[in-house]
Amino acid sequence: VGVLHGNRTLLMQDEQGLISDTHSISAGLDYPGVGPEHAWLKESGRAEYVAVNDTEALAACRSLNLLEGILPALESSHAVAYAMQLAAEMSPDDIIVINLSGRGDKDIPALARIDGISLT
Repeated sequence: VGVLHGNRTLLMQDEQGLISDTHSISAGLDYPGVGPEHAWLKESGRAEYVAVNDTEALAACRSLNLLEGILPALESSHAVAYAMQLAAEMSPDDIIVINLSGRGDKDIPALARIDGISLT
């Protein structure tokens, strides 16, 4: 817990309390803190937060695109990646629900750059 932009919340920080550098392929996730609602949900046990790296998110994005014809936003691709990990350990009767909260078309330039494709 720390303070960033006047907000006391959960942060990525070092042992001295300094804000850590962040990196995510997804611009919407490249931030060292979370809003107070997410901090409360985590602390109350109503939500669990897990880490998914860029490679896993990109693989999930590609899988959903190839298998279902859906281009998820890179932010949502992180949730898809974790759901794919969970699904591998679940029974066929178990259900996972994912809210694809963004549009992947905004990420096409970043995806093309990663794959070495010129859009010009």
